[in-house]
Amino acid sequence: MGQVYEKKYALNYFDFDKNYKLKPTTLMNFLQDISTLHFGVRTAHLSEAELPGLWVIVEWQVDLFEMPDTVMDLTVKTEPNYFRKFIAYRRYEIEDNKGKQLGEAISKWAYIDPLSRKQINIPKLLNHVFEVDENCKKPGKVEFEDMEGATLDEMTRTSVYSDIDVNHHVNNVTYIKWAIDALGSELLDRYQLKTLKVSFKREVFEGEAVTVRTEVKETAQCAVSKHEILSSDQTVCVVIQIEWHMLN
Repeated sequence: MGQVYEKKYALNYFDFDKNYKLKPTTLMNFLQDISTLHFGVRTAHLSEAELPGLWVIVEWQVDLFEMPDTVMDLTVKTEPNYFRKFIAYRRYEIEDNKGKQLGEAISKWAYIDPLSRKQINIPKLLNHVFEVDENCKKPGKVEFEDMEGATLDEMTRTSVYSDIDVNHHVNNVTYIKWAIDALGSELLDRYQLKTLKVSFKREVFEGEAVTVRTEVKETAQCAVSKHEILSSDQTVCVVIQIEWHMLN
């Protein structure tokens, strides 16, 4: 495993939805933030020549055991646990203000050349900086459920200025917001998020029109929704799958 880094994040009332459920986008922003922060803190002494590439997120899987329903401080812990060729993995734990574990997550990243956007090898020195064994076991790939028999719906939207981040494309968390918004209150008022899986295929840029294709399967106590963000030529940009459990 790698070096563990942690940070406290304060929850505010605006981080909750109308049913006092923590917005999944808030939690995903925390996970994305601590990933960037940890890397920046540990590599601040390195030169640009030693770090020629940049990281792009490839996959997320987030499993939640319990969701906060009031303002508090959350502690997020993270550690990189795999560096090999141009792929890296990082794991996370989320705890409440009493140290109770609320969830865990894993993310997959690719290291790319900032100009060509092609994958390049991760510098070997990062194994030492983050204390990651070069022979560590590779985590498993995110698997998506078969949605045979699901109901299908589609909505279109155009990315706007506020959707765009410092990398000049739609922020990764925004896609998750689009997927959840596509479900509507009838489902969201009855369920809370249990597992989130995301696979990023292609970037979406400002002013680009996309289709959010949503499939939903429900049982007595849970639901599964699968969302594809499609470009105007029907290229799949992002795939998102969410397992929902009935509210208590």
